[in-house]
Amino acid sequence: MRLDNLLTSGFDFSPEESLLKFQYKLVNSMFLAGIVIASIAAIIRIGIGNTLIASTDILLVASFVTGFLFLRKDKSLFRRVTTIQIIAVFTLFTVIAIALPENSVRLVWYPILIMMSYLVRGITVGLWTYAASIVALILFYALPYLLPDVELFNRLHFHDTELIMAILAYSTIALFHTFSTLQQQKSIASLRRANQRIKEQQNELYKQLRSYPTTKLPNALSLNEQIKLADTTSDDLSIVTLAIDDYIILADEFGADYAQKIVLKTAKILQKFTQSHISLYHVAPYQFSFLLQNSREEDALRLTKKIRKHFEHIRINIDAIEISISFSIGIAKGDCEKLVTHADTALHEAQRTGINNYKIFTEDAQRTQEQRDNIYWNSKIKEIIHQNKLKVYYQPIVDNKTEKIVKYECLIRAIDQDKIIPPYLFLQAAKTRGMLPAITRFVIDESFRLFEKSDLKFSINITEDDLHGNYLATYLEKKSHKYNISPDRVYLEVLENITAASTEEILSQFQKFKEMDFGISIDDFGAEASNFSRLLTYNADIIKIDGIFIKNLDTDENSRKIVETIVSLAQKLGARTVAEFVHNETIYKIVKELGVDYSQGYYFGAPLPDIMTQEVSLAT
Repeated sequence: MRLDNLLTSGFDFSPEESLLKFQYKLVNSMFLAGIVIASIAAIIRIGIGNTLIASTDILLVASFVTGFLFLRKDKSLFRRVTTIQIIAVFTLFTVIAIALPENSVRLVWYPILIMMSYLVRGITVGLWTYAASIVALILFYALPYLLPDVELFNRLHFHDTELIMAILAYSTIALFHTFSTLQQQKSIASLRRANQRIKEQQNELYKQLRSYPTTKLPNALSLNEQIKLADTTSDDLSIVTLAIDDYIILADEFGADYAQKIVLKTAKILQKFTQSHISLYHVAPYQFSFLLQNSREEDALRLTKKIRKHFEHIRINIDAIEISISFSIGIAKGDCEKLVTHADTALHEAQRTGINNYKIFTEDAQRTQEQRDNIYWNSKIKEIIHQNKLKVYYQPIVDNKTEKIVKYECLIRAIDQDKIIPPYLFLQAAKTRGMLPAITRFVIDESFRLFEKSDLKFSINITEDDLHGNYLATYLEKKSHKYNISPDRVYLEVLENITAASTEEILSQFQKFKEMDFGISIDDFGAEASNFSRLLTYNADIIKIDGIFIKNLDTDENSRKIVETIVSLAQKLGARTVAEFVHNETIYKIVKELGVDYSQGYYFGAPLPDIMTQEVSLAT
């Protein structure tokens, strides 16, 4: 067996225990050396007839063998017997002191004692080392005077200078190690507390991300997770999804605050319909879903009729104004993976037929809606791109410290029948037709051409299709040279759900972007199942906090906690934060108080087809 295997056998060390492994091998080496030396000394002394000293050598061999076997038996024992090791070394020192004829030769054992002091683990044992050193040396010095008639003890006499040197050496090493250990323990405790705080913040954020900020009801993310976790067959789950009719009209007529009160009041009433197997979720600003477990389609239909009947007979009083509430309702059951989508499809069909209607999902209904959407938008998106009916709009982003516009986000719009079309109406069709990269290239071309005249920074949204196409690095480099745009002025903005599902190929592209000096921005952070480890992987420069947590900061404490947590996390990672949906002065003041670096929203300006060519103060 190799010596290294002999010294470490019986002890499985983890990679983090390299220092402990070294200590273990050192102690075992000393035990083995003691066994060999003491055995040789015993044989020699027996040969010359000095049996008294030889007997102490034999006892010493037995002690070392016992210690060696104990350490091989149990890892935890190594940590527990440190004090015993110290005592064993002092015993060894005593025996050698008795055996050696000259006091000065004993000094060779001082380094051994000093090395053993370094093996001490913990403050208590360190103090034991210090105390044992002093007590043992004092005893060595005092015994010849206390028991002058015992010749054996007279052999232990030390010179005064030798005693002083030994005490100083032992006490200095022991105290140094004790204070060093104390400092290490303080550092470890501090790191543990910091790590615990981060974990608590992540857990708090994890919980809060699964509830809707205003109503505190479980949100769409919770609904999807519950469907996945449901311990039932697919045929036992049903969803009833409700959308408040005419919500947009009410918000326009009475204001956003009044419309929000309608939602809160409605949520409170809907909670009365929950049961042990029926749970309520707030899945969109004016949309709710009931999840029914262990249910039949008739149960979902019965719940729908009860809700409609209840609201037909009541009027909601808000700020001395009485209104009636009705819903468009979609019902679906069966396939867990598509349950939410099917309910949304049924809801859209109900909304097409007018207010206060419900529809039950069928394959025919889905095909009808998909065909209607696909026929229109698939033909339109091709026309929009080929006839150059795309337009880039720019929304300002403000530095919260200087209160100046320092960058812009580039946003795509389409033109259809002389109307400006928002992206959510046509991007899905573009994705289906494989045209998203063409739109991204258009945005890059237009924005680089515009910002060639300015020193401002700007961000461009990139999609999963762009990343799978693996063309961006070359295209961006080409356009940077053409328009003389420094890469450090450009931020590539990706949705959080894309970063959470990235492949090695996509990760390598982000590494390339960073090497080229482009910035990385994570959009809508908090909207999806946040993957904190991905933030480290992507080394993001900017974290954009989802607007759902910003717009209610003045009224919702949970939103404030979430924003505080995200800001704290970003600061620890060295990233900057942007608050989206900053729509009034009150929200802006809170955002600044919470330490967010930048703000974006209609309070500073709507997306427009042009930009200010210089940094512009809000005061101007």
